[in-house]
Amino acid sequence: MNTTCLRTSGLVLICMTLWTSTAWSQQLVMDKYSHIKPVRNDENPVMKDWQDYFFSTDDCQCVQGDQYFISLKESDPKGENLMISLQGGGACWPGLERCKTEVTENDVTTAGFTIQLDDRLDSDWNQVVIPYCDGSIYMGDTHQDYDRNEQIDHWHDGLKISVASLQFIHTRYPDVKKIFLTGCSAGGYGTILHTRLLRYLYPEAAIYVLNESGPGLFRSEADFWHMIDTSWHLSQLMPENCEKCEGQLIYWYDDLLNDPAI
Repeated sequence: MNTTCLRTSGLVLICMTLWTSTAWSQQLVMDKYSHIKPVRNDENPVMKDWQDYFFSTDDCQCVQGDQYFISLKESDPKGENLMISLQGGGACWPGLERCKTEVTENDVTTAGFTIQLDDRLDSDWNQVVIPYCDGSIYMGDTHQDYDRNEQIDHWHDGLKISVASLQFIHTRYPDVKKIFLTGCSAGGYGTILHTRLLRYLYPEAAIYVLNESGPGLFRSEADFWHMIDTSWHLSQLMPENCEKCEGQLIYWYDDLLNDPAI
């Protein structure tokens, strides 16, 4: 793999790490960023019994450079049941900035079904909230210069965040047998990638996915997909031998359903 910086015809500076293969695998993705680990943790001041795990901004950060953290409620250190919630929050690309740009201590209360299920899950369920702030539906892998002043000002670190978070979870809970993955809006899109990565990390676990208001139909124009791909570098994650997947992420679910490894 090699890191490449390029400038589009619109003079937007983009840096991305490219793989030598056109096909991707869960192992390639995990190996790429599995070295990223939290650097500290604190009690969440809003939700009792939750801990926030912070990552260094040198490793991954929110779309405008703020520090990133995930939240975890550990009910049983050896628990075999795990719930993961992915948050919603819009999307950003040059010319459109309608995305959540930071994580806060309150995110644990607004992600998925955290509040609804907090008192209803059995005591052996551990819970994780992976908040949203990368602007690229948990899958982006580029750094960009939105205002064209030759300085990077937006960090689409969705892929880094996803890999680092799941790797940390797996290290902490290696023997999980049942996973409930939820995602709303941008988090619904994020379940596409997270399902594949979780299957790689937990090959024998039962995985249940609830995607709320996630992938619908993208605009059909090729230029729109090209702009999205250039902004976030999604094509490196595109399923192999799936022509209709280019430009329409909803078809990536078909690929998941047809993949015997999932």
